[in-house]
Amino acid sequence: MPLTDTSPVKRARLRRGMTQADLAEKCAERGVAVTDSHLSRIERGVFTPRPKLAAVLAGELGLDIEIFETLKAGAGSETAQ
Repeated sequence: MPLTDTSPVKRARLRRGMTQADLAEKCAERGVAVTDSHLSRIERGVFTPRPKLAAVLAGELGLDIEIFETLKAGAGSETAQ
């Protein structure tokens, strides 16, 4: 699948050469536990991360934290972590 078909969260993770497991480990190192399956759901817009996780993800991926609000507005999503 071309990167243009993926979410900005997934694109940022892939640009950094990280797997979902790698990103989950980075989040855990920063004090926020999340599974790679939750990250997958966040990337697909199924879940919206809670503020603390959103802040950690934004920091690790070099994204503006508001990207998570955009993803939430674009899908009927549930809150995760």
